[in-house]
Amino acid sequence: MTDLLAPLSPDQLLLLHTMADPYIRTGNWPTWYFVRETLNREEGLDADELIQSLPQLKVPMSTATYGLVWYPLTGYIQDEEKPALTVAAALHVPSLMAVMAHPFLNILRKLVEIYRAAPLEPDKVVRATYTAELIKQAVPSISDQFVARLPEILTHEPPTWGGSKWTEDGEWIRDLGRNVSRYAGINDVKSYVARVTELMPEPVVIGGGPVHTGPSLRLPQPVIVRQLPASVTGFNSEPEKSPAPEPHPPAPVYVDTSLIEELEDKQDTTPWDVIKLIQLIRELNSNFAAQNPYSCLALLRAILDHIPPVLGVPDFKQAASNFKWGQTDGAFARQLRDSRTLGDDALHRPIGKKPDQLGMEDVPPRRWLNRVLCHVIDAL
Repeated sequence: MTDLLAPLSPDQLLLLHTMADPYIRTGNWPTWYFVRETLNREEGLDADELIQSLPQLKVPMSTATYGLVWYPLTGYIQDEEKPALTVAAALHVPSLMAVMAHPFLNILRKLVEIYRAAPLEPDKVVRATYTAELIKQAVPSISDQFVARLPEILTHEPPTWGGSKWTEDGEWIRDLGRNVSRYAGINDVKSYVARVTELMPEPVVIGGGPVHTGPSLRLPQPVIVRQLPASVTGFNSEPEKSPAPEPHPPAPVYVDTSLIEELEDKQDTTPWDVIKLIQLIRELNSNFAAQNPYSCLALLRAILDHIPPVLGVPDFKQAASNFKWGQTDGAFARQLRDSRTLGDDALHRPIGKKPDQLGMEDVPPRRWLNRVLCHVIDAL
């Protein structure tokens, strides 16, 4: 199986959740002994067989692979080793979105900017590099805890494969290869995985040997990661040997990405803490792309309950009635106020014997919230 977006079996999902739950609680991946024994004792499952059954993609003309999991290059995972889930796994384990996938994509967008802004000198090689300090400056919303986990995550994700080293005082420096620019414009995990799939089209043959996704990371030793040649992605390949993949349409978004970027830029200048607002919006976009109406309605209500203080009022009901929106935007705000009952339905209607199914057609038009957020950004 090579489609990272394809649904997984219940047993495969159980494996991913068994690995993810300790990481979400503590920031550390569990030992393989814990995973193996948990699945064996509680469910009678073979974790070694399950991890081999997960989808993997292979870089053409290379031993490098990428899938939902990463584990060291061995034929058998040792008890003390700690296999890790990748960003792609967040599509199947939504609780990883906030703690790993979304922060990584925030950083990836900035890395593309850093790479493209690096100077070019006709008589010498000037390589783009980045450090933990540069990441924290570029993405202020990133927590110190996530920055501490970042070297391992970067090592396992295709756009950030590249050379790396540690300084004498224990800080890391990583090279930015040209591969990162091929991920420009990626705003959600589904689009990210689709782009990875475009650039790594050759499937892994399961059962033909040990499956792995790259070199082992042993902190704080220097990290040596192979730099992908341009031809690996097919950009310099001959058409008859590597036909261009069909483009994947971008995943739909509820809130414009330009507004999210404006909110991130405001973080350094506004007295308001907008980190939670940015995260709520990103989760709303992810659930909108995944066609999850209950989650969309709940997150929309959370956003409307979160923003009134910026507008100088205690709640959105007063904001819709009293804030100076302008005629059209005021109508949008009042319509959002009146749609609160949809959020009540999604959140508070108890189970019954008759269906109460809500659909995506019940989610208010995205334009309403986008216009409201424009006013919020102006007020920050």
